[in-house]
Amino acid sequence: MYNYTLDHTLVDDGEIVEPVTVEEAKAYCRVTNEVENDLFADLITQSREAIEKATGLSLVPKIAVVWFSNLAGMYQFQYGPVKEFTELLDAEGNEIAPANYKLIGGQYPMLQRPFWTNLKATYNCGFAEGELPKELKIAMLDQINYGYENRGMDVDDMGICEKTWRVCQRWTRTSPIL
Repeated sequence: MYNYTLDHTLVDDGEIVEPVTVEEAKAYCRVTNEVENDLFADLITQSREAIEKATGLSLVPKIAVVWFSNLAGMYQFQYGPVKEFTELLDAEGNEIAPANYKLIGGQYPMLQRPFWTNLKATYNCGFAEGELPKELKIAMLDQINYGYENRGMDVDDMGICEKTWRVCQRWTRTSPIL
């Protein structure tokens, strides 16, 4: 018996406020003109999404909906940090009361029980505005700078700069495949 994820959806929790502003990104890249503001806005989003994919974290607030099986127990929810676990449903769509399931952990919980297939969990995850750890914010800035300096080039790599990749490795709880 084993656990597995059937499907997942991440939905933005309202309007996204990026953890890095255009002004911060331009200052980090030593750009003073206003001409490339739209490019920097796109680079900010791209950098956040790349880091989220590499780490399994949500750098901005989101709602995660995950369909999974927990036959072996201790199913690990892949998106974090978890702010609020809102709902657990069985295969027929019936809500499972909190008294009938057990979550272990804090920001990155695992579902100890029930040992069922075809469960659906909904939870709020991500860092709130102003909560992002400095190391991840600097990794975003490094990635933005990398994207800015290498724009238009055909780079033969994963698209994440080495410095950012090292930070992602420190923050991931599983080995990512990009």
